[in-house]
Amino acid sequence: MPSLKELLKEAKAELARADYEEAVKISKDILFQDPDNYFAHVFLGKAYSCIQGELSKSIEHYTIATKLLPDNALAWKGLFIVLGMPEVIPNIVTFDSYFDLCTSYAQVLSRNELPQVELIHEIRLIKKKFPESHESFYRHMRPGTPMAETLGRHLMKPVEALENLIDIVSKKELKEISQVVSRERLQLRASDPDYQIKMNELAWKIYEHSELDELYNQLINILDDDDKRSKYESASLEYRIKVLKSMPKDIKLNYFVRVKNMVEDMVLVNHNSLTAWKLFFEWQDYEDLDKMDKSVILKFFKKFPKEPLAIMLYAWICSSFSKYDIDEFDNDSKQKESHLEVDEQDEDEPIDETIEQDLKEMEETEEETMGIFEEDVLIALNDNITKTQNSALAHRIISQYYIFTKEYEEALPYIKQGISLVAYKIRDLGCQLFNTKREFSLTLATCYTYVDAPQYHKAALTLFDKILLESPDNSRAKMGKGIIFIERENWKEANELLEQVINQFPNNLEVVSEYGWTKSNLGEVDEGLKILNDTLHKIEGNDLRTAEFRALTMWRKAKTYIFKEMQFPSSSMEYIKESFKILVQLIKLLDTFAPAYSTLGDIYSLYYNDKSRAFKCYYKAFDLNAGDIVAAKYITEMYTNNANWEAAVQISERLVKAEKAKRILQSTSWPYRVLGIAYLQNQQESSSIEWFQSAIRVDPNDIESWVGLGQAYLACGRIEASMKVFEKAMELDGSHLHAQYFKALALADMGEFSASIDLLTSVTELNPTEESFHISLATTLVNYAYDLYFEGYLIKGISIVIESINVIKYITTELQCFSQVLWTNLSKVLKLFISVESKIDSLPVEALVDIFSSKDMVGTKEVDDIDQTTLDILLSKSDSDNISIGCQFLILAAKYSVPSDSLKGLSSTIRSAIWYNIGIAELNAFLILKQDKYRDAAIFCFKNSIKYQSNTAEAWIGLGISTMDLNYRVAQHCFIKAVALDPKNTEIWFNLAMLGLRHDDITFAKEVLNRSQSVAPQDSVPWLGMALVSELKGDKQESSRLFAHAFVLSNGKSKMAQILYAKSVLQNHVGQGNDERDLEAVAELTAVINGLDQYYKKSPDNAFAIECGLLALERLQNYKLAAQMTQNLTALLEKRFEKNQDDQELFNFGIVRAQFARIQLGLGNFESAIENAELSQGIMDDFTNKDILSTKISNHISLGLAFFLWYDFDSTLVHFQELLNISKESQSLVALIAKVLFDVGTEETKSTAMQELTDYISEHRSDLLVTITIAAMTIIDNKKDDLKIILQELKSLDLPDIVNDKHKDTTLLIEKITEKVYNDDIDEVSKNRAWQTTAFLFPNDYKAWTEIDKTTERRVATNFENKLSAAQMSEVYANSKNLRNIQRGLFLCPWNTNTIAAFSGCF
Repeated sequence: MPSLKELLKEAKAELARADYEEAVKISKDILFQDPDNYFAHVFLGKAYSCIQGELSKSIEHYTIATKLLPDNALAWKGLFIVLGMPEVIPNIVTFDSYFDLCTSYAQVLSRNELPQVELIHEIRLIKKKFPESHESFYRHMRPGTPMAETLGRHLMKPVEALENLIDIVSKKELKEISQVVSRERLQLRASDPDYQIKMNELAWKIYEHSELDELYNQLINILDDDDKRSKYESASLEYRIKVLKSMPKDIKLNYFVRVKNMVEDMVLVNHNSLTAWKLFFEWQDYEDLDKMDKSVILKFFKKFPKEPLAIMLYAWICSSFSKYDIDEFDNDSKQKESHLEVDEQDEDEPIDETIEQDLKEMEETEEETMGIFEEDVLIALNDNITKTQNSALAHRIISQYYIFTKEYEEALPYIKQGISLVAYKIRDLGCQLFNTKREFSLTLATCYTYVDAPQYHKAALTLFDKILLESPDNSRAKMGKGIIFIERENWKEANELLEQVINQFPNNLEVVSEYGWTKSNLGEVDEGLKILNDTLHKIEGNDLRTAEFRALTMWRKAKTYIFKEMQFPSSSMEYIKESFKILVQLIKLLDTFAPAYSTLGDIYSLYYNDKSRAFKCYYKAFDLNAGDIVAAKYITEMYTNNANWEAAVQISERLVKAEKAKRILQSTSWPYRVLGIAYLQNQQESSSIEWFQSAIRVDPNDIESWVGLGQAYLACGRIEASMKVFEKAMELDGSHLHAQYFKALALADMGEFSASIDLLTSVTELNPTEESFHISLATTLVNYAYDLYFEGYLIKGISIVIESINVIKYITTELQCFSQVLWTNLSKVLKLFISVESKIDSLPVEALVDIFSSKDMVGTKEVDDIDQTTLDILLSKSDSDNISIGCQFLILAAKYSVPSDSLKGLSSTIRSAIWYNIGIAELNAFLILKQDKYRDAAIFCFKNSIKYQSNTAEAWIGLGISTMDLNYRVAQHCFIKAVALDPKNTEIWFNLAMLGLRHDDITFAKEVLNRSQSVAPQDSVPWLGMALVSELKGDKQESSRLFAHAFVLSNGKSKMAQILYAKSVLQNHVGQGNDERDLEAVAELTAVINGLDQYYKKSPDNAFAIECGLLALERLQNYKLAAQMTQNLTALLEKRFEKNQDDQELFNFGIVRAQFARIQLGLGNFESAIENAELSQGIMDDFTNKDILSTKISNHISLGLAFFLWYDFDSTLVHFQELLNISKESQSLVALIAKVLFDVGTEETKSTAMQELTDYISEHRSDLLVTITIAAMTIIDNKKDDLKIILQELKSLDLPDIVNDKHKDTTLLIEKITEKVYNDDIDEVSKNRAWQTTAFLFPNDYKAWTEIDKTTERRVATNFENKLSAAQMSEVYANSKNLRNIQRGLFLCPWNTNTIAAFSGCF
């Protein structure tokens, strides 16, 4: 076996020949003999490094070799050659292993005194090549590590290594936490109360094994740079807080103590970390805010003057409510500064002038910042609390401040937020904040004592009990319970509780004072005075809180003397005087103590009866304390008694907004009522509603507030709501006059005038001297009358206005009230009388004379000279008719509304309105009476109205109408001006169009009316104008359509539409030969009669309207009513003729007599018909114009028929012969004569009748009416030969004739003739062939199906294309033989005997 030396040589030789496998084999043989052979491992390392894939074995053997001979550099060099190969680091050797090897190699090189340059270069290359190696590198470079000690001076300083390592580790942790949270968050619910805790636990899994805290400590310990150390101390603190939040509860407390100590140490060394300072104050858990170290606070404030928490702390110590003396603190600061100056002066070193100047400026700045004025304290707190939302201490400070200022409601949200913050800090940080938590609970209980008391008293007691359970000796909690009893005025329990507290805390003066006060309220006034006196003697100190406590105790003493005076009254009021002295002393001591002034006000008002001084005291008390309801009530009553509602509102608003008054306002409603009334007077109804509702919520039985609320609803237009409110008020007090009164007004606004009038009548009877009640009654009566007028109940409306005149008479003659509303109502009453001329005779002239006689007319002399209308002139006339008297009374009503001789004291708007009212009355008189003096007076008045106010359209309209007949240009200017002011008023456009029509400018009128239609298409006036334009243009069909449309739009109630529509309809139907079976014509004529019925009530003497009515009634065969109207018309014409002796009136009289003859003929009064026809004929003989022909024909027809029906056939033939001599052109006239002759019954007359008909056909073309008449006569005579000819003639009628046969008379005649001619020789199909043809030609005409199919007849009849009367529809339903349809027919026409019979046949 070869020796080791030989094997080593062989192995070395093989390596030299690059036979690495053989070298490996030989080296292994060496190791077999000597396992610790250094060179064998080196040779293996070298050989394996040259064999692909064996680098790990190479490193292994090199590493063994370095361990065998650590100081031999051969193996190290080979190892680092391998480490420098690609893919070795970090795939085979980790970064940590690499840097460990580097450390060992560096030590070897150092011991061998070999250069380290190449190694350092390799390390730098690795660091640059692999950024992920940085963490391992920095860890090996930490202070105290071998690598840092050996290579640190060449590679990196330890501080830099730690800084970089901290940065890498912190980012790595944050990334890991983010990944864990993102992964686990989906499994958690955000609504879970423990959501944040669970999230923190996820972070703790990372923080639990973190070395970051240790790294921070190590870095901070080696840092020489103060700024850097401060920076990393702050970062360490932030990191520890994060760790603290994530820790489990069981270990959180110990770590919190560690963090807290760190914070305190940082503050102790005046660290620059704002977080440390804030946490320092947050975690101190002060027992009392007055026990904070003010020097630390000031140091905090000076260091961070813009930090909100620092500002709030500084504001608190500067507040007068804290026990800190800021002036004393300033002196201490100055003394310290002076000591420093002395020390500095002891030094021999000179001070630079620039530095000295900077120091002086800093001192001046500090002096300026020392102290905050009290008025700025609250501003500072409020401005900064929003910036410290996570600070429990900040919320504790501001809530404590509000508690001291007794603004409990303002403090409440801050207390609740503070409690939440304490809970979060305890939960998240493990803070020990027992004092803070207790203080928040005490302040919360205190707030609950006063806020919305006694609503939260139970909660307050629970809190106090909980505090006492934890701290049985807590005096504040016990006193708090006593105060609750005092607030409840449960003096006995309060006394018992406070007595227990005093036994425990005899030196607590606040408790003693409360105890004395309970004694006083229990009636033990002497004992109470003794306790209060003792308390006053023991009070020490001059700060604000002490001064307020002293003032409170003195006030209680003064009130106790008043109690004593009430118990033991004396004539000299010695106790009141003593109380007075104490209060005066109190005010001198503290002039801002509001209860003192209020109590002085009580003394002045109740005992000294000095209202002036009482008012001043109460006012001062209320100024200091807006929650003093006693003072507020006294002041408000004084203001309201003097009608100073504006001041009363200011007082009430301050009282309602005052937090201190909220409790008493829960049972006091008058402030809300005062505000509601004031807002209602200012016409701010929506606001007043809210105030009245508030008053009612406080006191549901406050009837005045109910009435006010109803009045506000009424003013807002919420009438139904106001009705419910008034009904509620009347439930509370059925005799309340104003509730009844306003309910009546609400009923009137709802249109229930009857109930309203009854209620108002009852109210006026109960209070006959109240003017407003009577005026409202008169107004309601007038409104009711107009409502009836517009609904068409004109006569009833007149009866109502007569009642209103009587009411107005009572107001003017008995109450001597001449309100503007009164004259306005009277004007409306008289205008209604004038509008309904048919009832003008019922005008109560005597009552009106009494009304106008009760007041002198003033200020209208100028217009009196024009219209000559005064009460004296009116009474002196004896020939005036009623309509003229009514018009003059209307003018007088407008004139009497003028309040005085001179209108200069009135506003221009009122003066304009007065002249306008007079002008409109004058214009109405002119339009009715047609007397120029009234038109001139109207023009004068309208001009004056425009002079005072030119921006209202109404006066321009009136002036335009007044000047239409005088000056076209002036009228046009007026209407254009009115249009500019009110472009949507259709009446202006209509007047302008009528002005154009009067001057034949049809194009202009049409353009104006088109514009008017676009403005208000729903208004009937523009359509009437367009109808008139179409009529003037000769478009009769279009004008007729427009007149009908306008009549429909006006609901048949427009006077102008009524007469124009009647005229249009009659023009379409009179003389057109319409069949009386034409339902459309009957419907239109019926509408005309209904419209004219209203028209007659308004204008009963309009001859044209009466004539239109007569024509319509005659065609509707309503002869009875027509006869009455004829009598009226003839009487009117006779009166006119007697007055004017005008031949035209005589001619019209003759026409009316002819018409009357026809009407009498229709009534069967043949003798009267003959008499009137002969009278008319005699009158017509005296005239020669062409219009007499139709009247003469009418007279001859009337006479002929009357004599015929009177069996005077000779006279009949005479008149018929005259008719034939006058005209043979009218087929209707020829047919009438033929019918009469045929009806005589002789062969001669029948032959003559047939001859006349055939002569007409021979002279003219075949006429449908004549043909049908011949056919009917032939059927009656039963001449079969002639019937065949007639049948052929009827079947060969032209299509236009068939179409004009609307009632299918030809089809019926064909059927009848066919039956006559063929008897039974024709089948049913042939028999109905004529009807089938008709049905084919007119499938939508139900008559065509009558003989074919009853079901189809009913369906066609009900498809809305046929116009049927109720009787016809009933007949159709009866023919269906169906019970349900028969019942429908019976419902439509109960008097139809055929339907009744069909119904009976069903059972």
